Amino acid sequence: MAIPEYKLSTVLSGHSMDVRCVATTKEFCILSASRDRTAKLWHPEGLKDFVNVVTYKGHKNFVSCVCWLPPCEAFPEGLVITGSNDNTILGYNLQDGAVQIHLKGHDNAVCSVTPGHDFGILISSSWDSTARVWNVNTPQMSPIILKGHQAAVWAALELKNATFATASADKSIKLWRKDGALISTLTGHTDCVRGLTVASDETFLSCANDASIRLWTNKGECLNTYYGHTNYIYSICMNPSMAQGFVSCGEDGAVRVWAAGDCVREIRLPAHSVWSLTCLDNGDIVTGSSDGLVRVFTLDPSRYADEAVIKLFEDEVEKMKAASEQEIGGFKLSELPGPEALLEPGKSDGQTKLVRRGANVKCYSWSSAENTWNEIGDVMGANPPSEGKTMYQGKDYDFVFSVDIKDGAPPLKLPFNKTEDPWVAAQTFIHKNDLPQVYLEQVANFIITNAKLDSLPASSNGFADPFTGECRYVPGASPAASGPTPAPCAPSPAADPFTGAAAYTTATSTTEKPLVPHDSYIRFDQANLKAIHDKLKEFNSKIGDGLNAFTDEQLENIVKLGELNCTFNPETVTLLKKMLEWPKEILFPVLDITRLAVRNKEINGQIFDTTYGPNFVKYLLSLLTPDNLPANQMLAMRVLVNAFSDLPGEMLVLAARESVTHAIICLNQLNNNTQIAATSLLLNLSVALAQQPDSVEIAECIISLMNRLTDKEAYFRGLVALGTILAESPNKIVIQTKIVTNTQLQNRLKTDSTTIDPNCKKISVCSLQILRML
Repeated sequence: MAIPEYKLSTVLSGHSMDVRCVATTKEFCILSASRDRTAKLWHPEGLKDFVNVVTYKGHKNFVSCVCWLPPCEAFPEGLVITGSNDNTILGYNLQDGAVQIHLKGHDNAVCSVTPGHDFGILISSSWDSTARVWNVNTPQMSPIILKGHQAAVWAALELKNATFATASADKSIKLWRKDGALISTLTGHTDCVRGLTVASDETFLSCANDASIRLWTNKGECLNTYYGHTNYIYSICMNPSMAQGFVSCGEDGAVRVWAAGDCVREIRLPAHSVWSLTCLDNGDIVTGSSDGLVRVFTLDPSRYADEAVIKLFEDEVEKMKAASEQEIGGFKLSELPGPEALLEPGKSDGQTKLVRRGANVKCYSWSSAENTWNEIGDVMGANPPSEGKTMYQGKDYDFVFSVDIKDGAPPLKLPFNKTEDPWVAAQTFIHKNDLPQVYLEQVANFIITNAKLDSLPASSNGFADPFTGECRYVPGASPAASGPTPAPCAPSPAADPFTGAAAYTTATSTTEKPLVPHDSYIRFDQANLKAIHDKLKEFNSKIGDGLNAFTDEQLENIVKLGELNCTFNPETVTLLKKMLEWPKEILFPVLDITRLAVRNKEINGQIFDTTYGPNFVKYLLSLLTPDNLPANQMLAMRVLVNAFSDLPGEMLVLAARESVTHAIICLNQLNNNTQIAATSLLLNLSVALAQQPDSVEIAECIISLMNRLTDKEAYFRGLVALGTILAESPNKIVIQTKIVTNTQLQNRLKTDSTTIDPNCKKISVCSLQILRML
């Protein structure tokens, strides 16, 4: 059967976070629901364009689902219905967005809403393990509750034989009579069942996290199972353009078109998760995805997007596909395990394991003595070293020296390129191998002699120790605050963007705004721009011939990027990017300006665009390895925290979340500022990913870090992050188990929940809230 080719028709941009659900209404209109707490109505304009004509607001948390409820007795013009993580359902007037009904009753997030067959009947499902059947004509009457599942009910609908079907994370589907009595339980899926759709008068379809689709009779007999997706399937919908055809989407970033039980077309999207899809009456496919966009795909050439738009879209798809299918060292990147594989202990000393980290593959070796996985290096495939070069840990160098430091111990490897400053290379070698600082001159002279360097950069040893000297600059610090030193755990006026002025506070009342779940991103705003400027000038005067020094005017313009509402020339952002190429030993003030600059929407877009952004995020992650300067580690994480100030930065950090959590887990020595930066980054990840399946990995990272935290403010932020995931995750039971089985954390929570120290009130309250959720 020949199926015409689907192509992009249009892209609807307006949401600032994931689009979790799409639906249709009358007159070819599209509804979308997003984690940005809004739903939107898109009205067709012309042949293929859509315009956002109404934005529906009112929920206090993520909007997870949306549907159109047709006209009924009480609401003759129909209603736009939304469900939210605030546990409620709202009904809006279609045209002006005025709230008409507010339904309460679910005890957890509402994850699906759909109309029944009878006018005014609405079916909802929730993470509270129930579905409810409401009659909006009489909203004062209690709904019929469909109760019997053992986990979240992800979807519910009415079949053509006047029975209800519900799909659950307990891997089952249940059929119910209209009075709420259970008819039967259908088993077959081996993982969470995510979506349902009516296929015909006698059949319906289900999709699940087991990457399969099943066709069932209305009486519960499984007629067929379809395979094609390579990951979780989130949504399924019948396709009116072909008889018995349907479409599906999921975590593999693809839409699949099915006909006669076969997957006949695949539509790849440049997004990790395609959360939802629906079909217009003309057969066009509408998708909502993790990149915050709604897209429409069509078979009709007259509705295809312009060639330039399609070309850009296809290029973005190819880039993402290349990243997921890249082969490194003979292994397909997408098939290798992520850093979560390192959470499992090795089976024998010396066992090796290949782990995917972003677009790279790392090799790790298990040490039985240390009870940990140690990174050996990058797996770079069969690529040989460049001519005249020596490869070390996956990189080419002019020299890789063997340095004997101690009798009887194996020599240490010292890689060096002629373009490097020998003093910087020596300082890096000392930091990496934890050697005494007095070795600096000896190691630098060793490099100069053995590399036979003819000339040295001017002032080559001028910045060997950036942490000493007059007018010492403390990375990330703010002007000294007047008054007494804040008590432990009390809000700091100088360095606390979480509890400081004009930010989230818990000092007055914990009932006005519960500590968990937290529902907005935090960032680091405080800074001493003059101190940063002075340090940049100092380092700028010492850089060698390999780097171009900046003029005083250029330095001033770069520092002004740190002002929140600055006006700037785009060329200045380019200069900042060049400055980020400074040696790591003098990089920290550049990172400090960068973390301030990315708060600006336009700068965020330039720093985290698709050309520069992915490599910049990788570079920041490279600064989080244990052998880097603590100041660079801390400020790199602050840049990642502030990246959440706008969508481009947020999307890139979320795309690299596995690498981020792995880097945090692998950090060794954590000073107080680094602890706060790490837990702040985990808190933002928790807010963004709490209701997604991989929230378990974020929770595991938080739990592993909590027992190492000594700073009370960092510990509090870790509690808020953990509590946010615990409150909102569909895998709550898994996370509860991980907390309960961690004796050290469990005991600390119990102790902190009973403290009477007024300076640590917020820790006490948050600990108690978490214990109540266990």
